Amino acid sequence: MNTALVGRNSVKRQSKFVWLGVLALLALVAQFFGTTGFPASMNIGLADPINNAQRWLQTNRSSHWMFAWFFNPLSDSVDFALNSTASFLEWLPWYVPAAVAFLLLARVRKVNQGIVAAIALLYPGAVGLWTQSIQTISLMTVSVALSILIGIPLGVWSARSNQVESVLRPFLDAMQTVPATVYLIPVVLLFGIGQVPAAIATVIYALPPIVRLTALGIRQVPTNAIEAARIFGATRRQVLLSVQLPLARPSILTGVNQTVMMALGIVVIASLVGAGGLGQEIMRTVKLLSPGRALLVGLAVVAVAVVLDRVSLSFVRQPGQSENRLSRRTYLIAVIGVVLATIVGKFAGITEFPISWGTSFANPVDTGVRWFRNTFDVVTRPFNDFVVRDVLIRVRDLLNTTLAWQLVVLAASALALKIAGWKMMLTTAIGLVVIGVTGMWSAASDTLAQTITAVVLSILIAVPIGVWLGRHPRAEAITAPIFDAFQTIPSLVYAIPFVMIFTVGPVPGVVAAVVYAIPPGIRLTALGIKQVSGETLEAARTFGATERQLLFGVRVPLALPSIILAVNQMVMMVLAMAIIAGMVGGEGLGYRAVEALTRSNTGLGVEVGLAIVFMATILDRLTQAVAKKMQPPTAN
Repeated sequence: MNTALVGRNSVKRQSKFVWLGVLALLALVAQFFGTTGFPASMNIGLADPINNAQRWLQTNRSSHWMFAWFFNPLSDSVDFALNSTASFLEWLPWYVPAAVAFLLLARVRKVNQGIVAAIALLYPGAVGLWTQSIQTISLMTVSVALSILIGIPLGVWSARSNQVESVLRPFLDAMQTVPATVYLIPVVLLFGIGQVPAAIATVIYALPPIVRLTALGIRQVPTNAIEAARIFGATRRQVLLSVQLPLARPSILTGVNQTVMMALGIVVIASLVGAGGLGQEIMRTVKLLSPGRALLVGLAVVAVAVVLDRVSLSFVRQPGQSENRLSRRTYLIAVIGVVLATIVGKFAGITEFPISWGTSFANPVDTGVRWFRNTFDVVTRPFNDFVVRDVLIRVRDLLNTTLAWQLVVLAASALALKIAGWKMMLTTAIGLVVIGVTGMWSAASDTLAQTITAVVLSILIAVPIGVWLGRHPRAEAITAPIFDAFQTIPSLVYAIPFVMIFTVGPVPGVVAAVVYAIPPGIRLTALGIKQVSGETLEAARTFGATERQLLFGVRVPLALPSIILAVNQMVMMVLAMAIIAGMVGGEGLGYRAVEALTRSNTGLGVEVGLAIVFMATILDRLTQAVAKKMQPPTAN
């Protein structure tokens, strides 16, 4: 038996060497007989027919039945909702929104959170951003309302039909993988420039969480509750409305909360198509190169996010959690008080925000950034030159002028086959070829170089900090609000001070992507370290393991799946920053995306979108496959 086992192992080793030899031979053939870069002659010219279609749409926008009966009425309806919401919020006295936020949180006895939410909602007015905040809140309100109206029925349908769920799943996966910029391109083609396309793109971007969590909530309703309703003669409709939806309410409201936060994540990108609001103010700070004003506006976005997050979460009550609300009489008195305060404010003419400190707080920040730039120029300039000359340019030249494109496709496909199987191999090969034939090979090479650089730097920073925080729960609790703020501040805000420090170019985008990506990396790494069982650690200590041996021999190996997922999240966060890198002078797909949006070049936008989608999908699936392989076996 042992001889047979040895023989089988020997055959496996020989087979492995044969496959390695075949791959090496194919690689040599690809390198010597292939062509470097991706030949322009293979460009299929995808942009031309799309731009022709764009011109046709622009010409026939006022006459074609498709616009007359569908797109134009839809656009008018969304525009009416946006204008009505903004007008109503501007009509209210300035203190009423803060009072309403406080009241909604106080009704579930979260008075402290209510006070914080009220103060947060007053902050934008205090720094002269009241009107812009109202525009952003109205955009958020309409977008989230549309997401709920579409997402909950889709989630219910998905939960009650396996066929629908199997059809929706790949679309939802793609929607959560695709960077937000890609959504704007087809929406602008159909709806033009303004708040309407921004709202529709926000709906598409924010839809997946509400669909997924609604479906999850419906599926998790206990079977015995459904059977009991059927025994008493309830129809399918009655079971849904009286049993499934009420019991799924916590999951659905959590989905609403996640939809709100995702909608806020697109607020800056939406300003590229004329959404206005706080996103447009942040875009202005890029032209002014004022990190102080960018911080003020970014904090206004954070303030809106805090209010919407806390208010939406206040409606979530987990199963088994007791009610802890104000009495109906007290709540009614409070509501009447707010209504009377509104009437008094309108009669007294108290509508606009009474004070405005303006941007005086921005000046010290601008001064501090200039001081840092001038003081540490001896460090930042060599770092900038090293990243550009010795990292980004070298990786770009490797993919464009040194290695044959056939070798790159072959090597990436072989890696995908090894990690995730033949389906992922085909996806990788097709994706890379599509990137080439659409003329995006060079731009994708620049973006890949920036992504690799940013991810490596993020790993070097996030993993050690996450490991340390995972072993020190008190420190993790202290830093949690900081990470919350980092994940809420608009991503463009990070890039502005780095533009001043490193000048315009790819490095500010890379460094900003690192700052943007490390919070989820730290959190997931810390989670993996914390989840290592105490019994395992005690067993290792029993055998005399030191703390260092526990860390590198037990904690880190067992936390590897979570750490790889952290890497996956950092990769996706860095790719999401590609558009920001393009705004601050970085090359690659981000720059081409900005070019497509600002010049209304839909054909180029589609080509860039396809390249970003395939790159994001390949990197996402490969890192997820690695994490899955590292999961410890489960006991049956």
